[in-house]
Amino acid sequence: MIYADIVVPASIVVRSDPYITPSEDDLQLRLTYEGLLLGASRTNTRAAHKHDIRRCFHKQLKRFWDVHPFLGKMSLQDANQPSKHYAILPFLEKRYERHGYHFIPLVTDFFTLSCTINILLLRPDAPGSIVQSGDLDNRLKTIFDALRIPANLEELGGNETPAEGERPFFCLLEDDRLVTQVAVETDTLLEPTGASWQDNDARLIVKVELKPYVLTTTNAVFS
Repeated sequence: MIYADIVVPASIVVRSDPYITPSEDDLQLRLTYEGLLLGASRTNTRAAHKHDIRRCFHKQLKRFWDVHPFLGKMSLQDANQPSKHYAILPFLEKRYERHGYHFIPLVTDFFTLSCTINILLLRPDAPGSIVQSGDLDNRLKTIFDALRIPANLEELGGNETPAEGERPFFCLLEDDRLVTQVAVETDTLLEPTGASWQDNDARLIVKVELKPYVLTTTNAVFS
């Protein structure tokens, strides 16, 4: 018997670097988001929408730095005075001061870190329909722009001043070029994210695996 109408989750690998693959030993974290997920394009960058999602990720990444047993306690050794060390967070705040914000990115060239990202995307429509419609790239652009430090003032979407609790502001990525692999699985959202169903409702689970591309004493905590 053939069941022609059965639908199954759709999975697609968007980007892959065969020379940098994740392992079970890599440091992992999961970020979540639920609410509207709108596609971005050159004519409509959705800057304010992206910053709303960026704020959601900020709260979770701040918590990650707080609860990780070693991350927030890292220090840097003074090259001229080996016995002297500097706390890592104030150093990063100064290094990544941009557009009136003090950003704390996790995946950076400074840490010589890369990462792989696996996204579970739940949407109200049938599994795979977002892939078939060709709208996946636009929504992924929204997600990845929300995961990184804004490249310019316009990408803050009118939020030129950090809100309460956003000093410093935690981001996942310094730059999305540090993402070596992206895989996306889509499935059907079975419960609305708000009081009623919206066409652009979404729930995301973003699994991040961190991997040093050059092992140093600074990034040993990630290996």
